[in-house]
Amino acid sequence: MSEPLSRQQQQLLETTRYWVAKAESLYGRIFQMPEVRFDLRGQTAGQYRGGSHPCIRYNLELAAIQFKAYCDRTPPHEVAHFIIEQIHPNRSVKPHGTQWQNLMQAFGLEPSRCHQYDLKNVRQRRQKRHAYLCACREHQLSTTRHNRIWHRGMKYRCVKCGEVLREASGH
Repeated sequence: MSEPLSRQQQQLLETTRYWVAKAESLYGRIFQMPEVRFDLRGQTAGQYRGGSHPCIRYNLELAAIQFKAYCDRTPPHEVAHFIIEQIHPNRSVKPHGTQWQNLMQAFGLEPSRCHQYDLKNVRQRRQKRHAYLCACREHQLSTTRHNRIWHRGMKYRCVKCGEVLREASGH
């Protein structure tokens, strides 16, 4: 059984519902409410994860810093991502592209990407760096990029010489 929602969680959930309802009135259609979770950590204020099980994640640690500003800004930002994916399910749409910007403006909000919350007391995760080489120099890639190379076959190129980066030492 899940724990009861805190007052902040309840308010974020209600605010999310409000923006979904606002989008419904703008587009003249019903949208299935996405799952809402409160498990995001670090310096990211909110996150929308799409696909077959859409989910909006909120960072309660950041929300607590300036709750009203967080409620005014983060839920509509994430709901806009959700709505754009629902409207354009099979199209490659840029996350903060024209469609998202237009919806944010229709919501009466500035379509900006990044938050301005004070992060000095927020814990940060420091990733290890991994050495990669190209024809002209050494690059330091984050663990995230390193793992994308090894687990997903992702390829990164040097912006100067165009060569695909290769790990400096064996994996």
